Amino acid sequence: DRALAGVRHDMDRRFCMGFAIGAHTLTVADLLRKQAVARGGAPAIEDARGTLSYRELDLRVNRAAHMLLARGAVGGDRIAVLAENRREYIELELAAAKLGAIVACLNWRLSDTELTHCVRMVSPRVAFVSARYAAALARIAHGVDDVVGLDEGYEALVSAAPEHDPALSVDPEQGLVILYTSGTTGLPKGALISQRAMVARAMCFAAEYGIGAQHNYIAWSPLFHMAATDFGLATLMIGGKVIVHDGLDVDRLCVAIEREPIGWLVAMPGMIDVLIEGLRRNGTRPRGVKQVGAMADLVPLQQIAELTGLLGAPYINSFGA
Repeated sequence: DRALAGVRHDMDRRFCMGFAIGAHTLTVADLLRKQAVARGGAPAIEDARGTLSYRELDLRVNRAAHMLLARGAVGGDRIAVLAENRREYIELELAAAKLGAIVACLNWRLSDTELTHCVRMVSPRVAFVSARYAAALARIAHGVDDVVGLDEGYEALVSAAPEHDPALSVDPEQGLVILYTSGTTGLPKGALISQRAMVARAMCFAAEYGIGAQHNYIAWSPLFHMAATDFGLATLMIGGKVIVHDGLDVDRLCVAIEREPIGWLVAMPGMIDVLIEGLRRNGTRPRGVKQVGAMADLVPLQQIAELTGLLGAPYINSFGA
């Protein structure tokens, strides 16, 4: 056992050293391309509609990138997304990575005043909105001339676009996503995260948590938040599968926990009691969870004890990046 543990530790150390070196020169798009070659047939994204392999995802991302180019989007341009969790959200983030464009991840919980502020301060070239939030975008003075419906025109536009890689040279320091702060001291601020930073975060994710391609990630929290976007993208860069859930559905979450090996199961204050109740009610027997949680300082000790006992996994005291 000690010998095997030593081998695993050495492999992890060499992997992380290589990843750390690559973090200075590789982009998110580079790592997607590598996974599409190395793990083309492996599942990349799963949602209620089915599963996309890495090869299929890469081709769809290529088409989405060409669709954005046809709409005038170039490196540095902002692309706004106002939508629930769905595969197109991640496709657009990866397509932006191939162009050097930036996705502004809009928070659908904001008031009209806050949402207007967040859109106008980034001056998007194009905005993508789901049917669920189309009315919210339509009633504000967002100032975006080009608005695409994710449930109406998006699929036809992507299907009509070329599927070859645009193969553009993108500086790793180029921004990739804008994630907005909560606005506790005023209106929300936009935090710009570069491709290099996103790759480095993925390296830290893999190194600190011992996450590899055999581990999957359940993106149930909003993709406008770092928990879903950062770790969804990190999982795809590492070679795992992202399971996209449209918000918190505890029964569906329990099914995934029983079926899938999970590297980090995000659990946050405010939903942990509901998760515990769901795990007990469903008699969930986890396939394997390496760690669970977030923000342990804000969670009652009894809840931590119950949750870690039910999942057989330690609780992470993490907060933010």
